Amino acid sequence: MNRTTRCRRFGWRRAALVLAVLAAAGSSACARRAKLDYWFADPLVKIFPDDPAGTARLEPPEFQAARNSHVSIQLALRSPEVVGDLWADALPLTGPGMPIESVNVRWVEYVVVTSNTPNTPEEELVRKAPALFPDALLEEFPLTLRSNQTRAVWITVRVAANQEPGLYRGVLRLRQGVEPLAQIPYRLRVHAAAVPSPVPLNISNYLNLSDAHLQQFYGCAQFSDAWWELMRNIARFMARYHQTSIFANPVRLAQAEVAGGALRYDFRHFERFVETFQAAGVPGPIEGGNLMHRQRVRNAPLMVQAWVLEGGRPVLRSLERTDPRAREFLQTFLPQLYRLLERRGWTRLYLQGILDEPHEWEREGFVETAELVRRLMPGVRTIEPVGARQDLGFMEKTVDIWVPQLGTFDDKLELLQAHVRRGGEVWFYTALSPRGRYMNRFIDYSLLKTRLLHWINFKYDFKGFLHWGGNFWGPEPFKDTQPVINEGRTYLPPGDAFIVYPNRLRRSFFSSIRLEQMREGIEDFGLLRALADRDAEAARRIAGEAVESFTEYVREPARFRQIHRKLLEAASAASR
Repeated sequence: MNRTTRCRRFGWRRAALVLAVLAAAGSSACARRAKLDYWFADPLVKIFPDDPAGTARLEPPEFQAARNSHVSIQLALRSPEVVGDLWADALPLTGPGMPIESVNVRWVEYVVVTSNTPNTPEEELVRKAPALFPDALLEEFPLTLRSNQTRAVWITVRVAANQEPGLYRGVLRLRQGVEPLAQIPYRLRVHAAAVPSPVPLNISNYLNLSDAHLQQFYGCAQFSDAWWELMRNIARFMARYHQTSIFANPVRLAQAEVAGGALRYDFRHFERFVETFQAAGVPGPIEGGNLMHRQRVRNAPLMVQAWVLEGGRPVLRSLERTDPRAREFLQTFLPQLYRLLERRGWTRLYLQGILDEPHEWEREGFVETAELVRRLMPGVRTIEPVGARQDLGFMEKTVDIWVPQLGTFDDKLELLQAHVRRGGEVWFYTALSPRGRYMNRFIDYSLLKTRLLHWINFKYDFKGFLHWGGNFWGPEPFKDTQPVINEGRTYLPPGDAFIVYPNRLRRSFFSSIRLEQMREGIEDFGLLRALADRDAEAARRIAGEAVESFTEYVREPARFRQIHRKLLEAASAASR
């Protein structure tokens, strides 16, 4: 290499070095110029785009956790200028035991709420609509922080069951591209109390797994390899949020075949579906759906979805209950299903619905079909969501698991207790109602209303919770949180139809801040039950501080944190 070449190469290297230094200096100057406010806010507080810096600031940033539980942490961000290419990640927490490495960082997306939940006092709403509300939790970084718009980062810490109790320290890191912006410390106090595994509570979020619905969002046909992958992903997701129910409708999952001029049913898809959810950690019960349906208008005919022969081929039709073909279908299908349940040991695991939310004027058809199930499927339990403002006498001998709607049984607790004394079971459910001062999980309601639903389960000794709207999205879930159902007759409250969002890329779900608080409420129930096993009076007293009645309960996050810490300390002391 000659001297000229060496000089030329040295010149290029020096120029590159100068440019790199200038670029780094410019990047640092940019980071210094960008004013970025950040602060911890209680994750029970919803952060809105126009919230000023410091809204609901949490001082000191110390969080409380039981072992074998999940803890939500919320970091709010705001800047007077656009901050693009923004990343957030978390270091493992260190303390007296092994590091806590399961720390998941997501960000909160705003969704559109067009109108508020009707019949709700203004003080029970977190904000008047129309507005953007925080709800969805998205996973992909980077994000762009718009000027003068507040946004939240959501951190979920998973504390292991064998974690050493004590004080742990964590750090959240913010960066713009590769340029560090901030390292933000926080503390997590792990208590000796542990959430039992599994939590002894039935949790049922109805899922829309129809072929048309899933094709729209995921583009995979029923029973294809991609569809089974989607089912595995959904099952794993729901298991992480303490879902216990498996929605396996045997009528829709069965394959009908013609044998000897009659219909015979192949249940291989049904079996594989159940096994997929069980393998993912969803233990059951298996909810087999309803044998009848109808339009949501008074005196509408009761219909049965039935396999029938047409032109020598099996087809699925919706027939009036009084149609002889409907009765023939039930009398041949149910025994074949029952033989499968017996063979697999699923007889007590399987729950059969008759008619969602039956009314007194549907008594005859309901009782006749329920008695048919009793006769053809002995030992199989029946389950029904129902409004308890009506006479429930027609359900006393026909339904094992009553699921009355919250807000309809305030003065009927003795009726529910009598059902339990007869050997029955009671869950409760929410849907379009209750509203007003009751708890529910609507987007425009406080997150405390969502979390405390499961303190109701403990206080009144209910065995489960059900909600119809797991993933009943309209075409644009982020832009329309209030789909219209019942053939255009029912405009839903915000968020009633779903508590998850479609994750198309990963063929799964995105969570929501409502679902996160629901999970933590379920774990609160587990702690209350664990405490009650050792000190029933202490558990009742603490639960009563949080929930006095169905409409009187703690509404301030700071006060709830005090009560929750009492629970953690009492459960820890009892466990020792």
